[in-house]
Order: sequence, then structure tokens, then C-alpha cells
Amino acid sequence: MDVLVKTVKSAALNVGEMLTPVLKESRFKETGVLTPEEFVIAGDHLVHHCPTWSWTRAVDASRTKSYLPEEKQFLITRNVPCYRRCVEMEYDPTQEKVIGVEEGFDGLDDDGGWVDTHHFAPEGGVQKPVSMDETTSSKPDVSSLSTL
Repeated sequence: MDVLVKTVKSAALNVGEMLTPVLKESRFKETGVLTPEEFVIAGDHLVHHCPTWSWTRAVDASRTKSYLPEEKQFLITRNVPCYRRCVEMEYDPTQEKVIGVEEGFDGLDDDGGWVDTHHFAPEGGVQKPVSMDETTSSKPDVSSLSTL
């Protein structure tokens, strides 16, 4: 069933992409959508200031968009430090607090608040950075980009 949903969603997105024209002039302030040139400029800025980000080519030629430079088809991040692993974060209900109107929550939902899962947790900060040697792979499998 999941495969069917993904296939239908992918087909719908492809049709939408074919019918939506590529912007030639900026409409970012009105619609929040970038032109290809603005996307490349923003990506270059991100790559310059955040060294974990880099440009990459499309995994296969059918994914290459003609309106973007061939070597700047996707932005990908690698080697992002992870200071705490999921297995280190055990569920502890004593750390939770339901935040309501009295704590500044607007109270617009039906549940009467939201749960701050680490409200009573100690202020520990960063534990120990995880080195790349401790991870299973230093490079993600970019072939998964082909499913986008």
C-alpha cells in the first residue's frame, strides 16, 4: 500500500512540476518561492558559511533540472556533529511538564497545552562530540536522493 501511495504522490508531483512554470523574476516577498538564480545564490551563501553543506550533481541524468547548473542540482549536508545519540535519550516521564496558558501557551489546541519533554532535565549542555570514526558511514548514500 505504501508503494502505491508513493507512486501516486510522485506522479502528482511530476505533473505539478510540468505545469508550473519556472520563475523568471523574483516573487519571493509575495509567494516565498525562489527563482533558480536566487536558489543558486542562496545555496552558494549556505555552502560558504556552513562547511557541512555542499552542492552535488543529480544521481542520474533524468533528475537533472535544465534551469540549474549541472554541478548545483542538490544541496547536501555531511559530517554534522551529533552530540547526543538517540539511544542515550531514554524516556523519563518525570522530566515532562504540560505547558498551559499560565506558562504562556496560547491554549488554542484541544489538549489544553503541549508537553515540554525535558522541562526538569538538568542543564547539562554538550556531552561529548561524536567523531566521524564512531559513526557507521562518513558519507550518506546519495542514491536515496533519486527517490525525491
